[in-house]
Amino acid sequence: MPIDASHSMLNAIVAGTALIALCSAPALSSTVTRLSKRDAKQDTYEDGDGKATPESVKAYSAKLPKSLALASAAAGLAISIALLLVLPHTEGRLLMGGLGTGAWALLLFQAAAVDSSRSSVQAYRLGIYTFFSAIVLGSILLAQGTETAEALLHSAPAAFALRVAELASSVSLAVSALCIPRRPDVFYQGELVDRMYTISALSRFTWGWPSGLLKLASKKRDLDLADLPRPDQYTRAAAVSADWKKLKTSGRRLWLSLILAHKKPLALQWFATLAASILNFAPQWVILQLLRFLENREPGKKHDIEAWMWVVWLGIVIIAQSWVESYTWWLAYSELHIPIRAQLSALIFEKSMRRKDVKGGERSNTKASQEGEDETAGPTAGSGTDVEEEDDSEKLKKSKQSTVNLIGVDGKRVSDFCAYQNLLPGSLFKLVVSLIFLVDLLGWKPLLAGFSAMLAIMPVNIYFSKRYSDSQDRLMKVRDAKMEVVTEALQGMRQIKFSALEPEWEKKIGDVRERELGAVWSVYMNDTMLIACWVTSPILLSAISLAVYAFLTGSLAPSVAFVSLGVFKGLEMTLSIVPELTTDLLDAWVSIKRIEQYLNSPEVETISEDADEVSFDNASIAWPSDEHMNESERFVLRNINVSFPKGELSVISGKTGTGKSLILAAILGEVDVLAGTMCVPRAPPLSERHDDKANKGNWIIPKAIAYVSQIPWIENASIRDNILFGLPYDEERYSNTVAACALKKDLEMLDDGENTEIGANGINLSGGQKWRVTLARAIYSRAGILVMDDIFSAVDAHVGRHIFEKCLNGELAVGRTRILVTHHVALCEPKTKYLVELGNGGVLHAGLLSELREEGTLQKIKSHEQTVDEVEADELATAVNSDRSSVEEREQDAADGDTLKKVTSKTPVARKFVEEETREQGHVKKHVYSTYLKDSGGFFFWVFALFVFLIVQGLNIGRSWWLKIWTGNYEERDIHDQQIPNVSSVYGYSYADGVRQTTIHAMYAPAVGFQGTLFYYLGIYVALAVVSSIIGTLKYLYIYFGSIRASRVLFAKLNFTILRTPIRWLDTVPVGRILNRYTADFNTIDSQLANSVSFGANSFLGLMAVIVAGLFVSPLIVLLAVILLLICLYYAIRYLDGARPVKRLESTTKSPVFEQFGSALTGVTTIRGFGKAQVYVERMYRKIDDYSTATWHLWLFNRWMGWRMSLVGSFFSSFVSILILLTPGIDSALAGFALAFALEFSSSVMWTIRLYANVELNMNAAERIIEYTELPTEALGGASPPAAWPTEGRIEVNDLVVAYAPDLPPVLKGLTFSINRNERIGVVGRTGAGKSSLTLALFRFLEARSGSIHVDGLDISKIKLHDLRSRLAIIPQDPVLFSGTIRSNLDPFDHHTDAELRDCLERVHLVTTNNSTYHSSSSSSSSTAANSVTQPNNNNNPTTKNTNPFADLSSPVAEGGLNLSQGQRQLLCLARAIVSRPRVMVLDEATSAVDMATDALIQRSIRDEFGDATLLVIAHRLSTIADFDRVLVLSDGRVAEFGTPRALWEMEDGEGGGGLFRGMCEESGERERLRGIVFGEAVGEAGGGLE
Repeated sequence: MPIDASHSMLNAIVAGTALIALCSAPALSSTVTRLSKRDAKQDTYEDGDGKATPESVKAYSAKLPKSLALASAAAGLAISIALLLVLPHTEGRLLMGGLGTGAWALLLFQAAAVDSSRSSVQAYRLGIYTFFSAIVLGSILLAQGTETAEALLHSAPAAFALRVAELASSVSLAVSALCIPRRPDVFYQGELVDRMYTISALSRFTWGWPSGLLKLASKKRDLDLADLPRPDQYTRAAAVSADWKKLKTSGRRLWLSLILAHKKPLALQWFATLAASILNFAPQWVILQLLRFLENREPGKKHDIEAWMWVVWLGIVIIAQSWVESYTWWLAYSELHIPIRAQLSALIFEKSMRRKDVKGGERSNTKASQEGEDETAGPTAGSGTDVEEEDDSEKLKKSKQSTVNLIGVDGKRVSDFCAYQNLLPGSLFKLVVSLIFLVDLLGWKPLLAGFSAMLAIMPVNIYFSKRYSDSQDRLMKVRDAKMEVVTEALQGMRQIKFSALEPEWEKKIGDVRERELGAVWSVYMNDTMLIACWVTSPILLSAISLAVYAFLTGSLAPSVAFVSLGVFKGLEMTLSIVPELTTDLLDAWVSIKRIEQYLNSPEVETISEDADEVSFDNASIAWPSDEHMNESERFVLRNINVSFPKGELSVISGKTGTGKSLILAAILGEVDVLAGTMCVPRAPPLSERHDDKANKGNWIIPKAIAYVSQIPWIENASIRDNILFGLPYDEERYSNTVAACALKKDLEMLDDGENTEIGANGINLSGGQKWRVTLARAIYSRAGILVMDDIFSAVDAHVGRHIFEKCLNGELAVGRTRILVTHHVALCEPKTKYLVELGNGGVLHAGLLSELREEGTLQKIKSHEQTVDEVEADELATAVNSDRSSVEEREQDAADGDTLKKVTSKTPVARKFVEEETREQGHVKKHVYSTYLKDSGGFFFWVFALFVFLIVQGLNIGRSWWLKIWTGNYEERDIHDQQIPNVSSVYGYSYADGVRQTTIHAMYAPAVGFQGTLFYYLGIYVALAVVSSIIGTLKYLYIYFGSIRASRVLFAKLNFTILRTPIRWLDTVPVGRILNRYTADFNTIDSQLANSVSFGANSFLGLMAVIVAGLFVSPLIVLLAVILLLICLYYAIRYLDGARPVKRLESTTKSPVFEQFGSALTGVTTIRGFGKAQVYVERMYRKIDDYSTATWHLWLFNRWMGWRMSLVGSFFSSFVSILILLTPGIDSALAGFALAFALEFSSSVMWTIRLYANVELNMNAAERIIEYTELPTEALGGASPPAAWPTEGRIEVNDLVVAYAPDLPPVLKGLTFSINRNERIGVVGRTGAGKSSLTLALFRFLEARSGSIHVDGLDISKIKLHDLRSRLAIIPQDPVLFSGTIRSNLDPFDHHTDAELRDCLERVHLVTTNNSTYHSSSSSSSSTAANSVTQPNNNNNPTTKNTNPFADLSSPVAEGGLNLSQGQRQLLCLARAIVSRPRVMVLDEATSAVDMATDALIQRSIRDEFGDATLLVIAHRLSTIADFDRVLVLSDGRVAEFGTPRALWEMEDGEGGGGLFRGMCEESGERERLRGIVFGEAVGEAGGGLE
């Protein structure tokens, strides 16, 4: 060994030993600590992730790796001592050997410390130090070996063998030190936690721990959520949310807080990115050395060991580079993307539970109305024009959907960007490294020339990037609009079907969709231009740089050409990604500002003082609002002075829309207090209630509140779970509650009793049942204060009486403060202690009932509401819907001994109403591919696509092959130059006169020849480049074209089918799930699928090109490629077996996050009223964790595969280079050509598999959509009825049998009756008698099993559904309004004039003739209307009169009509029905939520307006129908009685008693008055008590 080499080796060994000594310090400190403490062996293990079970502690063992490490270190020390003795001693060698032995001694000490460590985590940490020490020593030994191996092998074979054994010991020690597992398996809440921090370092850093899971996936052909371990403490939603709160983020910008919260992983990621940027060019550098070696070698000489070392290094740098890259990506997802997404989702949801609940339609947008919003329908109004930014963000805060989008879109954008923001600094690092490399390789002039071309393209790139990001923004906006329209259509689907508006809505959704596809196409066009820049710039860069280089130097060596090409190729990715990243950065910036704005929006504040009873002292209150508004712009209740007595029943009454619900909201703290003060008892927080320990003695918490809202909010859970609402089950209390709320009969009728699952928002319960379930929830609760919005309006008078006696005043209500809003003052009078009447924007009367009675005020109040007569008359409703009469019931109760038998389900397992979302299993079905391929253009389209892709790949190989010929030409010339020094004919030119070359000739001749060849080679090279870049760009456009075509066809199919699916299916599927198809799945098909297909095809053909290029070197390469591809295939199949189900799980775990968010936003008032916000937050954590678990495993499997593919790829590159060295006579041009492609092997295989997986996973979206396009629809055939049908409105029903589903028993059992033209028919019967089923059968929502219905002689089952439904009208029980304006709701498709619409509003008494004020004003915040009129108030102070929203047809209506009161919504629906002037009209309890006076007016309107129409009324109040032409009494799905009220009254059964109808009247206790109405003797209208 030369002196200087020996010297530098000595330095290296000294430095290495010092490093090893440094790594021994932790082992030393742990040994000292252990000796001083003597801690016992650990029997249990617990950390932040969870706790180990005795079984998992027992299963944990690190004996084997510890013993192996100890043995390897001991063997190494022994060998090193032996070498000291065997080798001849020189001074330097002795010192080196001594240091080596010292290093081994330190390693043995480290191994002993690891072996004796009692703590598993400590042993793991020490093992990592030992690994680094062993690697340092191994590297020194390898370097020493490289220098001396050849000499040793010849002179001392035994010493050589010992050297090899020593190296092997260091490798064995390194591996075994890495194999020590970190801890036993830990469990959190009984579930296994992810094993990343459990397994050994080797497994952790080679992503080995999901192997067992992938094996399970292959075996099961599927994975379920239960199979996947749960997130650890760094990913768990509850934990990351708690970490955030520790951070003290107030006052800091959100983005800054995010960076600080995740500074460690971010710093690590940047560091890894820097390392990856340097390693990225290492393979090229090694190939450069190898090619130079080949260029400089003398032909026929054998390779020395240096050449083989370069081959080994090539393998090592490829593995190192791919590991660092893999680790960077893993960091990005496991420590940034998933935790940040979970953190933001949790924060947004927590905020929504604290945020002010602002109803929509705050302030009418003046700009919009000037633009004539009247003419546009619904939410798309004015969406063609850009509304100012401020408007946009304001609207954002209101709409529930956009709040859900904060998690769905914005949270995802931010977390996505956080994952790959490192690519920005990475691009810069790479650029710097590659420039240094290229300057060294080519010199600065060629590089400058190349980069000038690059700079010329840059502005084009920037221009299209900007256009691309603009079109992406436009696309996002259109997608929001689409989401709103689709959500609204899905939520109002019943109304759409009742009114036969499917074609109109199909067009409305279709129009937004066309705008979306336009935006998608514009994104594609700009994307194509970006791809063009991306394809062209590296080609130009390399062509120009190499040409200038060749021109300047007069030659082009293969090492220069192919290596610089490789570097340019590496640069291409780097530079192309910057524009896209910039747009992602801007997107994330917009999103983070939106999230920040939401997180900083106002929260519900404590607006009341703590006191023993609820009271208002001179308070003025209004619905909450985000902005400061003039009082004239909002509905305000002023100067309220009331005090509700503790433990008593208080009643709040007033006309429709006088602000009764507002008072209740104030008690719950959900309003803005503008003046005065309020006192409300302060409920203890949930944590102090100890619900699990509740028993009879301590059940009631006096200050807790329970709330029954006006729109019942019910969760998707069983009836029992809805009533318990998270409280423990107390059998006696539960059965008393069910009985008191009159739910007993309902539960008996339902197949699964109390275990019946309720759909979202209680969709499968009747209005009355929903109301009673929410009432039961309040009664069962532990609240001492019950706040109830009108609970009588949706139940019949008899049930109302029962609830009043048994529930509001029964044993369960004793001692509880009950505050009730109702129109039924007379009903409540006997037990009411305190009464408030609202009107004229304030309190008209308030006081103890006894005082009001003395003053005579009570009589006045009752005259405004319902007279006692009417209450009694209503009592006739006994029979209308209720179970039995009070008397009978009391007797029955006595017989039951006041116990309710627990309703057992008739089927052993309760059927799920809402079906679980199905997940396909295994491969995506061929049918899905064939449908997609057919819809995107069919067979010839795809054959041509394949042809184009093959041409592009051919051109790529051609270009490199041409470069090989070009560079090979110089090589040949050099060789020839050496052999025939002076013959000009080599260059193909003969010189006249055979003149021998002079110096001048020598200078010029070659140059002339070279110029010709340079332009010849360069010309063809550039031509190939230009053609391939043009075709390469166009192939993408071609695929995009097909993609858009498929999107359009599939969407049209889906839209058509969903709008025409049976109502039963729509009821059993949550809206969120269908929305997912319309939005997320279509976004995938529109935006990602085309790219996956085109890039995937590209990668696959690229892989083929790699193998073809290898063929030129040796046919053996094909054999090798096949073997390696089989290994890759094995990994790929295992990966896909796991990734497929996990990707599907990711889709199905995403929906519940949105469903829970949407549901909780709807019921936020109820949730807060009950003080249950924390429960919902914890439930949300669980759902976010499910979603995180699926994403985590998707990326984990991805890294598992990626790392293994990289290893295989490095084998391929090394093998090709070995073959190159072994093949005699291979020239460096061919070697460069082959190696340039060989390096691509692993990335081509990986991208092929990854993109194939992407196509499969994206096809999963297509699969879900195609599944829905093939759903059964309602009958679409049938004959068209005559244009004027029905002219008379005669209805004949013959032997009708109808059931809700094929597997359920019939609900109508052989119904037969007929109705004459213009008759008014009242339909009565108990709950479940089949009244609503009759209307559903009339509209063919339920098809007849047998029998028929004829309208005007036409069998309705034979005509088209659309014609049938559009010619009949119905006003359903729960009115549905769409967001937009009053006008767009009355006449969505502009068939009528303003005058006609105003006329209809007058007829239902929503506006008076002079159109200024109105007998009842809007109850909610958005009272924007015509002119405000000032009138003196009863409180003797002039106030602003609340204006009437209906006076102006362009007044806004919020989503679902939530800015109007329930009564106003019903009236608006009635007006909507009147607009179309139908001949057959069905009213289903349509006026249940309006006050008596308005009801009477409406009854009169109906009589006047529908004089020429047949009327079917399902009635709540018997007085409503007592003077109808005939009454139909249903019982158990059959006609019990049918005749004029008089005939039914006079009917007698066998025993001399009256019929059913008569029985109802008799039991009512108001026999005489009803008899008067029936016999026409009564004075005035049936709905007396008018002002």
